[in-house]
Amino acid sequence: MDFIKEEKINAELNALKAANNELRAMLNEIVQCVIDNNALSEKLMQEMKAQTERILDLHIHMDNLPYEILDPRMHDTYTSIPKIMTEKETIDEIVLHKKSIARFGDGEFALMFGDSRWRFQKVDDKLAIRLREVVTSDDENIMIGLINFYGSLSHRSAGDAAAIRSYITPEIRRQHMELLDAKRLYANTGISRSGTAEKVAEQKRIWDGKDCVFIEGSQTRMGVGNDLFHNAKSIQRILCPPEHAFDNYDAILEEALKLSYNKTILIALGPTASVLAYDLAKAGYHAIDIGHVDLSYEWFLRSGGDNVTAVSYKYNNEYPDGYMVEDIHDEQYESEIIADLSSS
Repeated sequence: MDFIKEEKINAELNALKAANNELRAMLNEIVQCVIDNNALSEKLMQEMKAQTERILDLHIHMDNLPYEILDPRMHDTYTSIPKIMTEKETIDEIVLHKKSIARFGDGEFALMFGDSRWRFQKVDDKLAIRLREVVTSDDENIMIGLINFYGSLSHRSAGDAAAIRSYITPEIRRQHMELLDAKRLYANTGISRSGTAEKVAEQKRIWDGKDCVFIEGSQTRMGVGNDLFHNAKSIQRILCPPEHAFDNYDAILEEALKLSYNKTILIALGPTASVLAYDLAKAGYHAIDIGHVDLSYEWFLRSGGDNVTAVSYKYNNEYPDGYMVEDIHDEQYESEIIADLSSS
């Protein structure tokens, strides 16, 4: 592959700028029509809306374009792009070298800058401080996972790419890079998402034949109703509050530290999982912040891909009203619970 030349970058930008100027001119004509006429035809209204949306999309695309079209070998030139492993490389590190992982996505970064993108975790100054400690830590046995959306989006669907461009504005990118090291190699948060049978097979390597402890929200119910963890040697569970789990962090950590060191600990607890995986790894445990791995598998079973669907008996923060969870009565699940801190 040839290096992407500066001329190509400039050509791409100039093309977008020209299209942007054309759309601005069209929008000005529409606005003038509004001034000259009290009433707008339905067709003109639709045209105005469509052109406005195109202009906004172009601006977003222009902001992100220099990062998207970079050749991977030009990281030294554009040092503001983090280097991120593939999902398989990340799982290899977990399985072959027994690395622990704390994962960071848009929600964790929002909390570190005083905002919340979730219903299930409120803004918490202490949590923000701990998240900053973890994301900037440098322990060779603890991987820090990031979403692979800082550079090229060619591996994304058109819809996903558009959503990412809308999210990762210059200000958001600046916030992220305030805490990240562009020279460091980060793990890939995508290990928590399914979407294909091949990805599921890779995920199952993490707990294959292992004695596992799930530290999860009381309505997360990993593995209940599916076969995702059937290859684990054994499963035990520590249940935590389904929302604002960090309020009970000290009790959760204290309970987790009672576990034997031969356990593989899988944590699904929102941003609290990032901190807990780090603290447990520092204490000598193999701790994996596994996030939405079970929900993602449920979506895969229902849709055959990664489309978000309803799962009525599991807390589903990515689906409308997914916080309204049905009760279950499952003897196997209940027998696996070794501690219930969900109401403490």
